[in-house]
Amino acid sequence: MWFRWVFWLAGLLLLAACVSSPASPPSPTPTGAVVSIPLAMAPAQTATPTPATVSIPLVGASEPAPAQSLPLLPYRVIADYPHDPRAWTQGLIVAGPGRLYEGTGDYANSSLREVEIATGQVIRSINLGDPTLYGEGIAHIDNQIFQLTWQNGLGLIYDTATFERVGTFTYPTPPMTMPREGWGLTYDGTHLIMSDGTATLYFIDPEATVASGQLAVVRTVTVTIDGQPRDRLNELEYINGLIFANVWYSDQIVLIDPADGHVIGVLDMSGLLSPSERAAADVLNGIAYDPISNHIFITGKYWPRLFAIVLDQNLYLPLISGPDGQ
Repeated sequence: MWFRWVFWLAGLLLLAACVSSPASPPSPTPTGAVVSIPLAMAPAQTATPTPATVSIPLVGASEPAPAQSLPLLPYRVIADYPHDPRAWTQGLIVAGPGRLYEGTGDYANSSLREVEIATGQVIRSINLGDPTLYGEGIAHIDNQIFQLTWQNGLGLIYDTATFERVGTFTYPTPPMTMPREGWGLTYDGTHLIMSDGTATLYFIDPEATVASGQLAVVRTVTVTIDGQPRDRLNELEYINGLIFANVWYSDQIVLIDPADGHVIGVLDMSGLLSPSERAAADVLNGIAYDPISNHIFITGKYWPRLFAIVLDQNLYLPLISGPDGQ
């Protein structure tokens, strides 16, 4: 019988130790506002699936915001091509079969160029003619190419066929609605759309701009995720009713509803370059859409390669359909 008392006493001692042990301290509550984005390409689970997420800090947010899930859109890399690793890419447009227009920056190296996609060779190029001008985004309208500058408050207009400069325009000055600086530029078939590094996109009347010599801003939208501004918007491309925007100093492209500025999806471009290529390159910046092939061309500042990707249509098309599914 004595051994039963021994086991009973040992059990009491073990229970007392467990009760007296201090509880683990709670994890600190994060103070930065974040948005959780499901990783659409996460590996399949064998048990109950738990969506993998990535948290994106919302720059400028002072209070925590409720987590909001946005689709991280899957895509496939169709091909990659050489790209001039000395090009500080600021703007990219499909010029025609096998060709791109590219705007580059970095003061004395700023240029407008036409590039052969397959080889990366520069077919023709013109510099901005003034080493104090810093080239930025470009957009193509009919027979003209519009090019922004960064902090010069000046835009340039070229004849597409000759690259001859045929006009200029200035940015509005306070107290008028104004872009802070020139960053990205695209065209939706009616308006030029411009970014300035903030969360604001500017919709511009191109005909009034040419006629007046000053950016004619007709409206603005603030780009938001879960009600918080998504700033650092850089290079832009208008694709099938949405604005695709590079986010400066990130590997992400956000998809924006131009009607209200809401971000409806994200493309994650991390992993396109090898570690050694990444070490010599700078940030992701450059989006061009070919409506014939549906290829989207992606590159960056000092990137050695240009990538052609296509989106997974099963996920992509419902996101841009109207309320009736059309």
